[in-house]
Amino acid sequence: MFARLARTTCNSPGDFVDYWEQFYEDDKQHPDSEFLRHLKWKGGKLNADDLRSLFAWKYRPVPSWDPRPIIRRLRQLNKLRFNEGPSVTKFAKALSKGGLVKRFFICHITSPHKYPVWDQYVLAAHLVIVGRGHEIDQASRLIKDESEYESYRTDFNRWATNVPAKTTDSTEYPSFRRLDRALFAMGRHSKIVLHSG
Repeated sequence: MFARLARTTCNSPGDFVDYWEQFYEDDKQHPDSEFLRHLKWKGGKLNADDLRSLFAWKYRPVPSWDPRPIIRRLRQLNKLRFNEGPSVTKFAKALSKGGLVKRFFICHITSPHKYPVWDQYVLAAHLVIVGRGHEIDQASRLIKDESEYESYRTDFNRWATNVPAKTTDSTEYPSFRRLDRALFAMGRHSKIVLHSG
């Protein structure tokens, strides 16, 4: 059993995504289709416009998270594209004095298939799914814990292998983006989910 969600039982990550993705609210000004276009998740190098668009998508409520330091290191970022390991995390750490959310977003745009986006909502969903929903009230502490992200990343990457890509309005949504959308939506409603089951 993947997760018990109100009256809906999901037997697989694919079923989970099919159910929860419908509750994801795409931002009209910075839609996921534009995010994916600039992420170049199928391959290719990023440019300064891509980074500005990616940061606008993620950090629209946090204007102080400026992409310029990363733009200045664009050549290094592109050398690390689609890699995994200490070189990626060390690069991201040097550019993200603002904490783990920003650090792992830099990892995500460097290597989207290996490093999922990290935020309070996907953390909350993860806690519910793995049977730790009672810890949601500690999310502000847990979001700063690298081991929490690594646990999430391990589960996320395993789950994503069982989520099919989907094309909607001529945009292909890869498994990692669909799973993130579903987890984000569930996380936004995590307290309702906890109290309904």
